Amino acid sequence: MPEQGRANSTGYPPIDMSWCFPDPDASLAVCILVSPPLDATKFDPRDLHWSLSWEVQPNVWRHVNVLYHERSDQPAPNPRLVFWGPLTKMGDIAISRERRVPVAVMTREMRKRIEELAWTVPVMYPNGQWNCQNWLVDLLGRMRDCGLITDELMNEAIQGARNAHVSENAK
Repeated sequence: MPEQGRANSTGYPPIDMSWCFPDPDASLAVCILVSPPLDATKFDPRDLHWSLSWEVQPNVWRHVNVLYHERSDQPAPNPRLVFWGPLTKMGDIAISRERRVPVAVMTREMRKRIEELAWTVPVMYPNGQWNCQNWLVDLLGRMRDCGLITDELMNEAIQGARNAHVSENAK
């Protein structure tokens, strides 16, 4: 999609709190946050939201992900996924329920490179199959290709995210 889904979107982008909570010049654990299922009785791992994230301060997270965007005044495609850019957000009760799948401990320079790479990952036209997980796997592949993570770390993170909520929802 043009401009990673931002073209012709309506409304304002999400608020980014990085002006108040900048990414520190320190090594931080980068992880995939995997949201819990909205309805555990209809659990499908492909429906879970994934975000590449790190905690910049206690309960303040920097997220690199695509977000679901739907508005009644928005032209097609509606709804769509959009990459608004990296966003810093205050944690809430939802963060405490998300599974944290470790990727690697990274310096601020490495995290800035992740943010740069994210701007190169395309957002696909909605088709009922491609989702935020596909986008994040593409980003992880680009991180591996430029040496930020190894193939082993990438595969472990993807497998961990795919299984993050499986055990408690297995029937």
